Amino acid sequence: MGLVSELRRRNVFRMAVLYAVAAWLVMQVAEVLIALAKLPDWIGQTTLILLAVGFPIALIFSWVYELTPEGISLEKDVAAAESITHVTGRRMDFIVISLLCAAVILFAYDKWWLRDEITVAPAVSNSIAVLPFVNMSADPEQEFFSDGISEDLLNLLAQIPELQVISRSSSFSFKGEDIAIPTVAEQLNVAHVLEGSVRKVGNRVRITAQLIEADSDSHLWSQSYDRELDDIFAVQDEIAGAISDALRMKLALVAGEALQPTAIRAANTDAYDAFLQGRELFRQRGEENVEDAVRHFKRSLRLDNSFAPAHAQLAIATLILIGYGESPVWGDATRIVNALLDRAQALEPDLAEAHGGRALLALLGDDPESTIDHARKALASNPNYSDAMTWLQLALQELGRYEEADELLKQVLVIDPLSFVGRWNYAEWLALNGRVAEAHEVADQLLEQDPFFHATTSLFYEGKIAEGLSWALKGGGGNNLVIYAFTLVGEFDEARRLKESQAYWIDAYEGRWDEAIRGAQGNMRLDPDDEGFIVDAAIILYLAGRIDEALPLYERLREFVPEGRPILRQGMRAYMPVVQTMRLALARRRAGDEDGAQAAAQIVRQEHAARRAAGRRNQEQELVEAMLAAFENDADGVIAALKSAMRRGLTFPWWVHDRIFEDLWGEPRFVALQQELDAILEVEHDKVLQLICFNNPTPDDWQPLPETCEGVEEKRRP
Repeated sequence: MGLVSELRRRNVFRMAVLYAVAAWLVMQVAEVLIALAKLPDWIGQTTLILLAVGFPIALIFSWVYELTPEGISLEKDVAAAESITHVTGRRMDFIVISLLCAAVILFAYDKWWLRDEITVAPAVSNSIAVLPFVNMSADPEQEFFSDGISEDLLNLLAQIPELQVISRSSSFSFKGEDIAIPTVAEQLNVAHVLEGSVRKVGNRVRITAQLIEADSDSHLWSQSYDRELDDIFAVQDEIAGAISDALRMKLALVAGEALQPTAIRAANTDAYDAFLQGRELFRQRGEENVEDAVRHFKRSLRLDNSFAPAHAQLAIATLILIGYGESPVWGDATRIVNALLDRAQALEPDLAEAHGGRALLALLGDDPESTIDHARKALASNPNYSDAMTWLQLALQELGRYEEADELLKQVLVIDPLSFVGRWNYAEWLALNGRVAEAHEVADQLLEQDPFFHATTSLFYEGKIAEGLSWALKGGGGNNLVIYAFTLVGEFDEARRLKESQAYWIDAYEGRWDEAIRGAQGNMRLDPDDEGFIVDAAIILYLAGRIDEALPLYERLREFVPEGRPILRQGMRAYMPVVQTMRLALARRRAGDEDGAQAAAQIVRQEHAARRAAGRRNQEQELVEAMLAAFENDADGVIAALKSAMRRGLTFPWWVHDRIFEDLWGEPRFVALQQELDAILEVEHDKVLQLICFNNPTPDDWQPLPETCEGVEEKRRP
């Protein structure tokens, strides 16, 4: 009998299939349990190793032994006539089929029921979206009035506690589009849609509103109102109040106190119109849109300087422009913003946008507690103010209150599902939690406003440098992500020519420490109190091995954050706050301050545990795990954590060469890790050269240096 026939007779092949299916099922169960119980990742890794070791043992057992009615016997002791391997084989087939069924059930359970994610529940019955009323007048200038009716209605309905109302930014995204109501309802996840029209003739206006049930696409209620336009804003109030009262009765909502009109007031309609245009541009975000919004807000104030919402929105837009680098310096910006917000609150003390502006100002000014206070006041005035929810969420994250922050993000996605900011934050949440493919899916929806999220995700969460560079180039060749990608693969000349202000970082990447330190310290002399300049200098000194000089700078950074928190703000994610706090711990230890070192390390342990409990799974988490292990002289823990970090996209050589790992640099397993990282970077370098030399995604905007591509041969894809 041939070997293959004998392997088949002894059920060795069946055992291989049975073991593989069972092992896969065990790993899926382990993954689910690890996620539910927040167990460390090494448990899953250990389970995989044990299963791999057991595989050849199972095959050998199947070859050597046979199951008989009397029990397990050596195969050579079983007479051919007494062998029941064919019966055992059928039983094994049945077991395999059963296990496959169990695997399918577990897969469905994990995919649709158990996912640790922020999801939006099915539309509740008392949920509604107010679409912008259509201007049916011959005069396009009456657009502001039809928008005002919608706005007033939305704000009134949002005051009803038992009614879930979609925020303006999502509802108004359908303005001017001819989309079926069921489709709108599906995208906004609501059970009802309110739409209407406004027709003005002379000094009379007819306003028609209709409530539609999304599932059946049927009209539940419709009403027309004819009014004289003696006071346009008073008409808005009256009509909005009448419609909201009718809707409360139709939807069987609990009758409460009469709703107070919240219409925006301007001295003249032109100021109001300019304000509405500015706010719509601001909602879309993007540097050009926000700049245009600022111009409209300023025009609104020229037409009516007592228009409180325009003061508040101009303040907020000015703060947002700081992130685009187009605002005045921080000190000047805060003076401008405070003056605008003071004026807005003097005119309307309870204006939601004024409190929202103060919340954003506090957030950018490293005061999360004040952010929380002002954001809650803004939401008390306007429960549907999704921007205030976002700023509140970021402040809670700043304080390590991740579960509360995640719940707020969920609320933003419910009331403002098409919000750019909400979806961007959700995409980042997915990436931070190790769900990179889903993060890219959300980022696809944001490409028009922000091409960089794909680049960030590829570079920082996958370690795909060439892919990240391709996305970054599409956003403009001079951005920091392009510089970062080039430095990772050693193309320092390409990186250095893109942005002069980043030259000292390129020097550091290249190991030109004296030049890098001079550049960083030069910035500090220009502005000694700038947090960014301080951390730049601290990092470069630390990496250069001058840890004693880095220590006082790290200590200064503690002044910018609340007691007991990592030494950098969450907003400075590129610097990895927890990593920098771990470096503070090492610097204190080397200075002989072991108590201080342990205090800093304890902050890291607590923050690391809080993030782990909140489901965070990314390379920073694994890197921190490795640094904590090194701090505690646990070489095995360092190696395991760094391997996990590399699987999660760690490609930055500095992390592996961090001074906290210095005692392990010569250890064989550590050397092997360095070699593995070098090999990854070499492959990515080759991909980068192929990209920029032969497949440049933006040839009209950016070209590589001629010498970069000299001697590079194009590799044809199979």
